[in-house]
Amino acid sequence: MNNAVRAVGAGIECLGGLTLLALSRVVDSEARAGPFAVGFATGYCYRHARTVAGCRRFRGGPGRSLGVALAWAALGVAVGRSVDEPAATRSFGAGLGLGSAAYWLARRGE
Repeated sequence: MNNAVRAVGAGIECLGGLTLLALSRVVDSEARAGPFAVGFATGYCYRHARTVAGCRRFRGGPGRSLGVALAWAALGVAVGRSVDEPAATRSFGAGLGLGSAAYWLARRGE
């Protein structure tokens, strides 16, 4: 059951990321590669940090979960604010979701 919930979450992250990329292509005729790569790396590293800190379930360690989430949220907001164009912001958001989902896909068998 737990893996099914994670699979649904990863699917939602993938769908959201792909939707943001498609929206960027339709509205601005391009998706920015640099902000996408930074977002992908940030999303992947966020999931890795949660795993290393033992934040598998919120009930098991709410303090750790909130601490990791707040630290990475601050990093995401800082990077997001440094991007000045809507197309780049959408690309960063898409990379964030797809990077997080990619970590789950890469490590789902463990």
